[in-house]
Amino acid sequence: MKKLFLTFLLFQSLLFADSRTIYDIRGNSWLLDANMTLFLGNWRTATVTPIQHGNYKNVIVNGDTDVKSVALTFDDAPDENNTYKLLDILKEHNVKAAFFMIGGTMEDDNITVTKQTYAQGHLVLNHSYNHPRMTNLAQSDMSLQLTRTSQKIESITGQYPTLFRPPYGSINATVVDTINEHNMTTVLWSLDSLDWTLQDPEAVIQNVTSNVRNGDIILMHRNRVSVAALPKIIENLKEKGYTFVKLDGMLGVKAYRFFDTLSY
Repeated sequence: MKKLFLTFLLFQSLLFADSRTIYDIRGNSWLLDANMTLFLGNWRTATVTPIQHGNYKNVIVNGDTDVKSVALTFDDAPDENNTYKLLDILKEHNVKAAFFMIGGTMEDDNITVTKQTYAQGHLVLNHSYNHPRMTNLAQSDMSLQLTRTSQKIESITGQYPTLFRPPYGSINATVVDTINEHNMTTVLWSLDSLDWTLQDPEAVIQNVTSNVRNGDIILMHRNRVSVAALPKIIENLKEKGYTFVKLDGMLGVKAYRFFDTLSY
């Protein structure tokens, strides 16, 4: 029964991913030099074009382009500093987000912040065990990255996540096939805040506010720049009429594996 249900969820995810309009990835700034701009442009084209052409199955870039909503996602948590600050800001503004977390950092005090993230209604999702470039790994090592992290999250939250974001957004056919074999869904992003390279929060705010579209999945990170930029980003997008929604609700997929209790 459990296998049948998981197969149904995977089929639903595949159907949804294939039927949506797939965005190009946006995100730019006057502070980026020519080399970084060229690099990002080339990477985005090389990554998204196969998805748009249907070469990769069960890879999601954005949500429904007809609905004026966005989903906030944060990579590289947990830590005992910036993750707490992000949680406080999200609570103040009544916004739920998705945190793609690194399994290997979930030790000691970071276990507490992981529990708190889940307890406050945010998604705690898989971002690998030690942040490797998945395309450089053997398939057996890819599998370990997936299972060790989801098992670690389950041991802390009681939920086994089935949404995965590869570090650096690095995918190829082998990576995607391996993720699918684990009944997991690959989630990228359609709007890069650039908080990982820009040191100016105002530039991050301008980038997100000026490039946002219906159904955007917004990429941010648990760093000091995102902490400084987040309140104004939320305020600006709400003023523009956007609603913040949880990632699983936006995509129509389940974030966690169901067992017989179906206790989600």
